[in-house]
Amino acid sequence: MMEQVLFTLIATLYLSAFTPAIAYQDRAGASLSIGQSAPDFTAADLNGKAHSLKDYRGQVAVIVFLSTECPFSNAYIERLSAIAGDYSKMNVALLGVNSNPAESLDQIREHSRKNKLDFAILKDEGSRVADAYGATRTPEVFVVDGAGALRYHGRIDNSKETARVKRNDLREALDETLAGKAVSQPETKAFGCPIKMVRKNNAVGGVEQSSVKESGFARSDGLPRFANALVPQKKPAPKPAATKPAATKPAATKKSVVFRATPKVAPLKPEDFNKFKDTANGKVLVINFWATWCGPCVAEFPEFVALDRKYRNKGVKIVGITADDPGDVKPKVIPFIKKKRVKFDILLQDTDDPQQMMDLINKDWPGVLPATFVYDKQGNLAYSRFGIIDRDLLVAEIEKALK
Repeated sequence: MMEQVLFTLIATLYLSAFTPAIAYQDRAGASLSIGQSAPDFTAADLNGKAHSLKDYRGQVAVIVFLSTECPFSNAYIERLSAIAGDYSKMNVALLGVNSNPAESLDQIREHSRKNKLDFAILKDEGSRVADAYGATRTPEVFVVDGAGALRYHGRIDNSKETARVKRNDLREALDETLAGKAVSQPETKAFGCPIKMVRKNNAVGGVEQSSVKESGFARSDGLPRFANALVPQKKPAPKPAATKPAATKPAATKKSVVFRATPKVAPLKPEDFNKFKDTANGKVLVINFWATWCGPCVAEFPEFVALDRKYRNKGVKIVGITADDPGDVKPKVIPFIKKKRVKFDILLQDTDDPQQMMDLINKDWPGVLPATFVYDKQGNLAYSRFGIIDRDLLVAEIEKALK
């Protein structure tokens, strides 16, 4: 009974963690084009007042998808408040949109109060606004001009850390839009936490249900394909007591597990990536981009530990590259990889601009984590996965690259 309760809890946690990436995969083709009419929507703010995009015709509207829990989103709260204040007298309205179904109105209200947000925060019930805009991450920005056309889509600026900001993309887009000019860089890649979406195609009794099964990530029982290891195994029935006293055997000596006391996390700059990739030396290289703040990343991470055990001596090199802040390496990253008993290399993405790394590896990478890439023995990119892995598919790609 205890095993069943434990398994149910683990499965529930895993399914809730997987929802963001699954929804992202389903909605990858929903993105808008620059110059396209922005979809109208209606959503209520934290006081119950309805806001529609059409209400802001004649103004420049900044729609920014936010989260109360995402560290990337929270890192931009002060900058967004400053932008809202600086541009409020220039006929610009900033609308924060929370599309995460797991974040309650009370939680969002408390977050708004605590951070003294003075711009409208809308609760996107059913994630309909995010669906219409193809938003997948927080924070993610859309700038709509007074005529209702999309003028900018992407990030707020190039770095989560204010000291490393070199380009204020949102401010520049607003300045150019207000001046009646075309935005010089109308699209950038937002980097942040996945939006936990609600699936619309599996309604039960009028309630929208989250679905894992239809995404292609699941087994027939609805659990992720790499959940096999979580299923509790039935214990064999106890054998009947022996009629004769068993001979006394010496107690087995328990072997201690040896693990390096202080794992090293080396920095990796975008300009050094190709040199690093070449060190695979004729091996198949599997790179997983992850972060300790990314729930889906943490959920799937044990699978890479298992794949490393399986393929380490078969010509495959697995590497994890974390997007955590440098200051989080010692308190968060190292304890995590020690706990998971990681034996493959862990590197730290070291850049002021995450888009540099994304464009270098795969220009189609939209900025979502986790992201996994397989390079063949010649160093060519053979496979990309944006979101949670499909274990069977990843293994098939590794085997193909080994041939």
